[in-house]
Amino acid sequence: MSRHCVARMVIACILSTLLGGAWFTCEAQQKQILRIKGSNAMANVTDRIAAEFMNVNPKATVLVTGGGTDAGFEALFEKQADLVMASRKITEKESQAAAVNRIKPVEAEVPGDAIAIITGTRNKINEMSMEELSKIFTGEFARWSEVGGPDEPIIVLTLDQVTGTAVFLRQQAMQDGHFSADAKVKKYYVDMMKEMAATKGLAIGYAGLPDAERGAKQNMVKILAIKKDIQSPAVLPSQRTVKDGSYPLVRPFLFYWDGNVNREDVKKFVEFYKSRIEAYQ
Repeated sequence: MSRHCVARMVIACILSTLLGGAWFTCEAQQKQILRIKGSNAMANVTDRIAAEFMNVNPKATVLVTGGGTDAGFEALFEKQADLVMASRKITEKESQAAAVNRIKPVEAEVPGDAIAIITGTRNKINEMSMEELSKIFTGEFARWSEVGGPDEPIIVLTLDQVTGTAVFLRQQAMQDGHFSADAKVKKYYVDMMKEMAATKGLAIGYAGLPDAERGAKQNMVKILAIKKDIQSPAVLPSQRTVKDGSYPLVRPFLFYWDGNVNREDVKKFVEFYKSRIEAYQ
């Protein structure tokens, strides 16, 4: 904390004492705000864990906002965030931007989630291999008949290709390829699911497992079982298959912060998150 900030705090406390409200104002002044921004996939659970954190740390104020992994890093570089939620690793370009802004990124990996592959409820396809998934997402396969389905065009839905989830799928399922040029870009998972529920065509997309399960319960989508290869059994994503490693699309989540800034509350929150995350999975 800067000397100017300390001086303002002391003045505020002295004035408050003279006005008879010392305890309230000084305590409020001492509260340190922890600003967390980034991955939409992490935001909901992080916000719930932040509420728990504040309950056991009354002097802490934690503000959680989404916006995407990219936005989280931008906010860190602009000193508008103290902790980044990331559903992918920091890129070389972001590392360079950090250096320019005299920021030393520190990384902590925390338990992640499964990426569920989803399609419309009337689709007769219930499973596919990673190879088939790659060919569909990249546009090599354009009709469902190429994977044993009806002779209908495949509608590919995706988030922006630079989002954490899209980058993960490109790396893990598409050999660093790109989504088809004909793919429809949606802002959120729920937008994909709404289109799948409303469209007459057969679409395919993806979502974090909790979102996909909510969509399936509402009969908006169904979740496909995925094979690691053509000989492997098809596996549905679940807490069990994530933990035993049989489901192939499990991404890690990460936190990043500036190692040049001495913020004990940042490290304390990350450790608290690790201790509580299993309760939400």
